[in-house]
Amino acid sequence: MTKIYGAATLALALGAIGKAASECSPAETSFDVSDGASKLKLVGFDSPVVDHFSSAPGMGNKIILKGYTVHPQVAFVDGEMVVSAGESCDATATPSASPTEAESGSMALLGAGSYILGGPAVVTAASLFMAMTPFALASVSELFKAGEHDCGSTLTVEIYTDVDELIHKEAMQGACPAESLWWAHHEGVFGGYEGCVGEKYLFPCAQDAQGISNPMLYEKMPINWEGEECVETGYTTENRAYWILWGDPLDKEELLDRTGLFPTVKFPLRRGPYPSYTTGTGETESYDDSSSAKAVAKDFLIYLGAMPESERDDWYVSFNEGAEQGISTLWAAKALEIAKSTCNRDIYVLMEAPAYGYNNGAIASWVNRYSSDFYEGEECLCYPNCKEKTVTVNNVGFFPPDIPERLGGDNVTYAANSASLSSPWFESMVFPENPSGVIKTPQLPNKNRRVCDGVYVWPMYFGMRDFKIPLDERPECSAWAYAITKGYSASVRAGFITYSKDSDEFVDAVGDILSPFHSLSYGTLSQWTWEGQMQLQQMIMSKELSDPTSWVGAYSSIMKEKWEMVTEAFEDCPVVELTNSMAGAYAFFMYKEPYLGLQDSFISSFFMDVLGVQSTTYNWGFRGADPSTYYGEGYGTYDFTRMQLYRDINVYEEVSRRAAIVCNDTSASVGDFMSIDEWAEAAGAARRLHKEGRMLKEGDDKEVRRLMMKEELPHLHERKLGRLLMNMEVRDGIDNRVSSCAPDYTSSCLFEKVGRRFEDDKF
Repeated sequence: MTKIYGAATLALALGAIGKAASECSPAETSFDVSDGASKLKLVGFDSPVVDHFSSAPGMGNKIILKGYTVHPQVAFVDGEMVVSAGESCDATATPSASPTEAESGSMALLGAGSYILGGPAVVTAASLFMAMTPFALASVSELFKAGEHDCGSTLTVEIYTDVDELIHKEAMQGACPAESLWWAHHEGVFGGYEGCVGEKYLFPCAQDAQGISNPMLYEKMPINWEGEECVETGYTTENRAYWILWGDPLDKEELLDRTGLFPTVKFPLRRGPYPSYTTGTGETESYDDSSSAKAVAKDFLIYLGAMPESERDDWYVSFNEGAEQGISTLWAAKALEIAKSTCNRDIYVLMEAPAYGYNNGAIASWVNRYSSDFYEGEECLCYPNCKEKTVTVNNVGFFPPDIPERLGGDNVTYAANSASLSSPWFESMVFPENPSGVIKTPQLPNKNRRVCDGVYVWPMYFGMRDFKIPLDERPECSAWAYAITKGYSASVRAGFITYSKDSDEFVDAVGDILSPFHSLSYGTLSQWTWEGQMQLQQMIMSKELSDPTSWVGAYSSIMKEKWEMVTEAFEDCPVVELTNSMAGAYAFFMYKEPYLGLQDSFISSFFMDVLGVQSTTYNWGFRGADPSTYYGEGYGTYDFTRMQLYRDINVYEEVSRRAAIVCNDTSASVGDFMSIDEWAEAAGAARRLHKEGRMLKEGDDKEVRRLMMKEELPHLHERKLGRLLMNMEVRDGIDNRVSSCAPDYTSSCLFEKVGRRFEDDKF
């Protein structure tokens, strides 16, 4: 199809190029070429000026014609945009509307030329021109003959390119289903497979790869990788199994669709020196490469509503490689501050249960590097050996109002909420809490003895507060750890800490703990980490927070829709109660009578056997606290389930559909999963057999176990019995492996033992 615009047509359709010769030269016209045009062809102009610009995100791809002395004639011919020189602006006649056809030939950089739209977006030094613009010069010649047009006809063409969009197109963004992407493996990996892979592990086939380390779960996914090809299994969305563990953010497709943004971090080669960082310094520090990034980090917190403008100058900022490293740094700094100023070597962390855990062994080792600086006095139990590397960091879970006590290093027993500076306690909080979504109340009166995890301090995790961060409910903390993990990607390891300027001792301790991480032996911190994070923060701030198409606005709407689905599906479910609708990033369920005590595994048998969902009971998150003291008699650590809300929205649509079926009829089942009645009977029988010593949790002969369960459940279909036995075997194997993570149950250990790679599963 050909669309031709002469001077008269342009005046009507494009806002007028010019009504008279005197108006021609200053006029300009803009064309949106995001769709349709693949080539720009200039015909009959004397050395036209072509300028290329990288447009701002969201501006799209545009061509602006300006500075012309003849009437440009514009035609769109079979995907080409042809601009031909018409009559002089001084002429009174209407110029011809016919474009001149191009002939193939030699390349010309200026003058008559043909510019391809949508060329490769490969950013290399050798293709800088191609990297900066999608308009690449094509081979043409003799596009106009001498004498056909007046000499001196001029034209300036400004080409604006959304480079981010081109990079996403080059990456085949949108070519694969949700939770997957296009990837080309090395010829030595998966046989050189190229195509759609799961975002997790980059594992072949056009589907998610969540939970592929579990063979039972993987065989019930719609596609299996058979070593050379992807093979359909016959399972569909409605009867497959799902892994909904941990917290891998997988909302990419929805976010890109709802925002229209193309998040892209760019690292052109601009400098070469080794990096330089300082701690306990402001944004005007002369010898810190990341000073501007520190200022942007504060801008970002203010933008989110996580910090008021009035606090900007109250905090120092330092960068790291993600949420866990950030909060672990703060734990270590707080423990070091205590060890330097008191007799305490066994340091206790107060954590209201249920609570997330960190790597206490690693944290203590960071502290013990500085044992020569530890306090030593005759009143100390450690005297005269107080300079030894003996610091330990210990989690202590509790439920209010029961405040625990521990013996201090000065042989005095301290309650966890003691105001004494000699106390062995500090407090750790997550805002809002993982997994309960609760906004918890601080217990220690001294904020300098409290550090906080702010990885969830984003508006989308405060649905219970109308998706706004409630600053009036924010705990007072001496330091915070933030990251882009839960707002953008966990694959990209980047975060930052803020720490109060109030305590010189704590600021010094932070500097001590960070010092090794800024050394070359630890790899120091790449500029890509803090600069990439800064670019992402600026991208997110490019739209008003209230705009539903902003990154945070879109993410809030996604979380709202997920919460609404899950809340409605589990409403009045006889087995579980959702405790935290709209609060946090995880659905936290507690079980009801008569189903209390039926589970005794790390993995929830109800969610696995009935809903086809692998999720944890979160038994490991109580940190020694007894749930019955808070939730009521009969509750144990296995009577809860955490289901994260980070998978694509279609996953929760399906889980909610299943929940509605089984919760409304306890005899109903989905696919070859069990009904609630069958699960309760099977779980009760298994527990009784365990107690009687007739069936062990692990080590039984498979056939013996099958015969025992068949005897207990004679009516259960053979296919469901087989599935139940496999699930039991999987749960037993996971329990055995997870037990080695006690007592801290860090995320690193749980990831390792439960499995993150296809070859992890040994049972």
